[in-house]
Amino acid sequence: MKTEAKEVIIRKLRAEDFGDIIELDKRVVGKDRASSWPQRVASHFKTYEPLLSHVAEAEGKIVGFIIGDIRGSEYALPLGGWVDIEGVDPAYQRQGIGRKLIEAFERECRRYGVKTRIMVQENDERILKFVRSLGFRRGQLIDFEK
Repeated sequence: MKTEAKEVIIRKLRAEDFGDIIELDKRVVGKDRASSWPQRVASHFKTYEPLLSHVAEAEGKIVGFIIGDIRGSEYALPLGGWVDIEGVDPAYQRQGIGRKLIEAFERECRRYGVKTRIMVQENDERILKFVRSLGFRRGQLIDFEK
């Protein structure tokens, strides 16, 4: 069921948001991610500075989130703000919430003088269309496997 959000507030992620975003992520992907994902979210919050992660609130509840950090040297690239995961409650999708979360992430990246980077599976047309609509272009990384 689609819910029309009256007002969406984008704010920085706080430690007390973890439970809500883990539950929201289950609704987004339709299942639990790896059992280590909740610990990764918590350790991410404690480890990375500056904190680039945000949540979207509507009607008093979290309806979206974006988690990422600044890194890049491990890929022999200049430091960049990497989006690790983003999710919007299926009932609130197609209302610009994902776009607002990316824009908040980008603002923080600009504050620290780094580009925003996102990795996407090449066959995920929906996400590719979304990131291209935000002005993202293919970067330098190519994934190989054997």
